[in-house]
Amino acid sequence: MADHSFHPENLREAFAASLDWWADAGVLEHVEDAPSAWLKEADGKGDAQAAQSDRETDAPSAPPPPPPPPPNRTALSRFIASGSDGAAHPGDPAQWPDDLDAFRTWWMESDALDPPGSYPRVAPRGPAQVQVMLLVDQPAGEDLLGEPAAMLAANMLRAMGYASDAAYFASVLPRHTLRPEWDAVGRAGYGKLAQHHVALVRPAQLIVLGERVWSLLAHEMAQEDKALTTISHGGGKAAVFAMPDFASLLRSPAKRAQTWTRWLNRSDPAQ
Repeated sequence: MADHSFHPENLREAFAASLDWWADAGVLEHVEDAPSAWLKEADGKGDAQAAQSDRETDAPSAPPPPPPPPPNRTALSRFIASGSDGAAHPGDPAQWPDDLDAFRTWWMESDALDPPGSYPRVAPRGPAQVQVMLLVDQPAGEDLLGEPAAMLAANMLRAMGYASDAAYFASVLPRHTLRPEWDAVGRAGYGKLAQHHVALVRPAQLIVLGERVWSLLAHEMAQEDKALTTISHGGGKAAVFAMPDFASLLRSPAKRAQTWTRWLNRSDPAQ
């Protein structure tokens, strides 16, 4: 039978063994009824990590980053937007001149047309009731076409059977504008202004250079781009022929060839 008699040395050994057992279990200090740091590691890292976690949880979240700044708007876009103050840009259609000579003067002088810019306004040129009118999106610097586009235009017109001095040259915007926002240009009514310009010139044939110009006119005529084949004016109808802008034609012999083939195969919807 086991000896259960009390011996002090046995008590000391049992107490020491009990401490060793709790130490192996990770309990190295006095414990209370309230739970605390139950996952403490032997080297004390558990408490430090738990405290760090508590601080991160209690810390306020960082504020969201500020929104990106709005894109820089061009002078023309700001000018168009300022029309909300009651002024119409590019002018009130009811006040647009209905005479070509008066319109040219207005084009060069009206404050309602566009804001001052780094480039001067460029006047359209040519007589009224011409055989052909060329319409580009904007002047090339200080000239309407610039070189070598002017030479390409003269050679192209000659091949088409038109004398360059009997043609009319015009643009949608009155001056060269850096990075114009064409959606804003269209909403403001510059396409309608170009249509009014065509009506004053009354050409037999309108050649539109560049997809931007084509889209502006088609929007004003409430037509799909491909459906825009004529523009009505006081003198009848002008047949519309669209081609790439001069910069694209100068860069690509293939586009020049394709444009020429389309011109030869065109029908005349104005007749």
